[in-house]
Amino acid sequence: MSASQGLTDNRLIEMTAGLRASGATRIAPYLTAGDGGLDRTLELLRAVEESGAACVELGVPFSDPIADGPTLQEAAARALAAGTTLDGIERTVRAFRDGGGTVPILAFSYLNPLMSGGSAGALGRRLASLRQAGFDGVLIPDLPLEEAPVLSALAENHGLCATLFCAPTTTDERLARAAEATRGFLYVVGRTGVTGANTAVSHTSSAYLERVRKFSGDTPLGVGFGIRTAEQVAAVGEHAELAIVGSALVAAIHEAGSGGGGDATARAVERARTFMASLVL
Repeated sequence: MSASQGLTDNRLIEMTAGLRASGATRIAPYLTAGDGGLDRTLELLRAVEESGAACVELGVPFSDPIADGPTLQEAAARALAAGTTLDGIERTVRAFRDGGGTVPILAFSYLNPLMSGGSAGALGRRLASLRQAGFDGVLIPDLPLEEAPVLSALAENHGLCATLFCAPTTTDERLARAAEATRGFLYVVGRTGVTGANTAVSHTSSAYLERVRKFSGDTPLGVGFGIRTAEQVAAVGEHAELAIVGSALVAAIHEAGSGGGGDATARAVERARTFMASLVL
């Protein structure tokens, strides 16, 4: 991963470079924006930052989330049913920044919501708007590597990292290309298939992560898909700078915030805090 002049003051770049230099590993939680309402999302952002999140992946709900398993599909459906929009998500992040929030935030979005308006001009305007709202990067799971240079350059022009993916099926040559083109970190999909919390770390994961490190050089790595325990975080930490926790956290928050009685958002926020704490040995 080469340096970029357009990202010299980017929070994500600074954070991951620091982790790479120190050899530390931290937690990167995923939250579905609007699941439970955007007011709850704002409180959850504050809670995970206070709980030590290195960065936050904020999922933009979409009606056809091809990489997501049932938990995140259901969270996206709830968010869309609640009327969540990308403009509303931007207002939420802006409120978080206005309140003093500093943790790096990436928009985890399929390409379609970012392309609303149907043109490259619309995409550029959206990326500029994300940056102005306080985002630091974008993660686009349906962006082919061949298309990444154009979007990456556009994102960097607006001060955003375009963070790319690799998977166990990625060839060595493509892995090296992705590691060179990504910004912030390389998202290492820990297994094949869709997202979900019901898969243990594979016995082949260590060899796979060693291969990723070999072909990615000094690029910071974030490993996700299936992580839900402190033991898994520790195992990931032998190879990567970020342990990405998504489906298990989203499910725990939803369960705590569902049902009647009391303050549902307060319960959801407290569950987020305890879940984050449980990931540290």
